[in-house]
Amino acid sequence: MKKYVVTGTDTAVGKTWITSMLLKRAGSSPASVGVYKPACSGAEYKPDGSACWEDVELLYSAADGRFPRDMICPQRFLAPLAPPEAAREESTTVDSGLLRSGALAFTDHCETLLIEGAGGLMCPLSDDTTVLDLAVELNADIIVVAANRLGVLNHTLLTVAAARTAGCTVSAVILNETEPPDSAASDVSRTSNAGLLQQWIPDLTLLHSRYGSDGLSVLTDHGLANIIQAAVL
Repeated sequence: MKKYVVTGTDTAVGKTWITSMLLKRAGSSPASVGVYKPACSGAEYKPDGSACWEDVELLYSAADGRFPRDMICPQRFLAPLAPPEAAREESTTVDSGLLRSGALAFTDHCETLLIEGAGGLMCPLSDDTTVLDLAVELNADIIVVAANRLGVLNHTLLTVAAARTAGCTVSAVILNETEPPDSAASDVSRTSNAGLLQQWIPDLTLLHSRYGSDGLSVLTDHGLANIIQAAVL
């Protein structure tokens, strides 16, 4: 089973949107692609008072309900905090073993597994495991989602450097438009970030996702992974 960790340069960069899009556009055999979110925090509440997690619902929908929610994300917490701290708010802890075994549970169910992290690459998933730690232990390649805004250069270069230092393969960087074109007109960096990323990480595949798009455009191609190739417009 080929595994990809979809990580972000920060929180709120569109990881779930990109993961869902990759899942939906996985090609003619979508059943061969699974999706896993090791831990999720920050619940919303339905009118009846029951908790739900938007990220989990989006992934469940993108997978057409092929995998139960408890399999997609077996550890869910209420507070909008890093998972280990959110767990403490509920007088419990994140099960580090389950972070790993939850991914391996997909082995007999899919050929490719998309694993959506929480926050950025160094975000703690438990008291002793970061997203990067999990990627290393699962021998997963990295897909970096970076929001096209001021600061993306530093955040992206640091994320790529950390992944490579740990021995991970970075399959691609996806520059994602998280706001409509007219809502962030004052951020002039948005017109130059792509070119600078191509300059500073010329050996990496760089893709672009327009706001609201259901596919990717290729800016720099150094070999597209199959899961990414299917999503290219």
